[in-house]
Amino acid sequence: MSTAESFNAFLDAAIATVGQKGEDPFPIVDKLWDVFAGKGIRTVFLSVGTSKSPLADLEIAESMGCPLHLCALNPSEVAHWEEVSTVLKERKSGPSKFTELVDTKWILPKNLRIFNTLPWWTNGTVDLSGTILPTQRIQDMVGSICATMKLKDGIQRIDVLKIDTTQSAPGLEIPILNSIISAGYRPSVVLVKWSTMPDGDLATTIAAGHLQSSGYSLLNTSMDKFVYYFNDDNLYEICSWEKRTNMNPIAEEIITSVTSSLKRGAGPQ
Repeated sequence: MSTAESFNAFLDAAIATVGQKGEDPFPIVDKLWDVFAGKGIRTVFLSVGTSKSPLADLEIAESMGCPLHLCALNPSEVAHWEEVSTVLKERKSGPSKFTELVDTKWILPKNLRIFNTLPWWTNGTVDLSGTILPTQRIQDMVGSICATMKLKDGIQRIDVLKIDTTQSAPGLEIPILNSIISAGYRPSVVLVKWSTMPDGDLATTIAAGHLQSSGYSLLNTSMDKFVYYFNDDNLYEICSWEKRTNMNPIAEEIITSVTSSLKRGAGPQ
């Protein structure tokens, strides 16, 4: 087996699926509890937008025992999640297709926290196809979440981030992701359902490239659903963005490094 094949086999083994029995399964890091065992119920899980099924979100929260902070994008999504909340409280089948199998998930009703606001750069509003949705500065939203969770370390963070706006606002995943990354947050695990594929749409190409250049590895994909893991290898930090150069500073830094290694006889590392 080649090195590339071995690496791909490792990636496949490191991936599981959540929401498999619902209409919208997502790839996820395998044995997620092991990754966040030190945080456990203090794991900060933020999900923006509503998938066709709530099972993926619920299974992530269920496996960690942590709260699910869900940002709904319109009144219909709020209503869907309120139905989920009712099912979790009453422990019986729900009234709609959206709530199928929700009664099989063991999540404390108080751990489902629904926000009718959008994490954003600033406080204000955005118009989502006629729905005027309030926005909240991402630092304020995360600060409020972490304060409510009474995190012992006092650090504001997002541990698991899931974004799926394809049902209500296709393309909105790009500015949401950019606002979170620009604010300095680096969730350990990021799940994104891209409205258009990264290799076929310029805006998504830039967004996906920015994510991986900011220190994320693409672990796996399932159609248009991508799962990333933070590796702390930020390509933007290997060079200066203040010096004049004839090419992309990252490319220049890589070429310089490889050339120096070859001159020393070390070869590319």
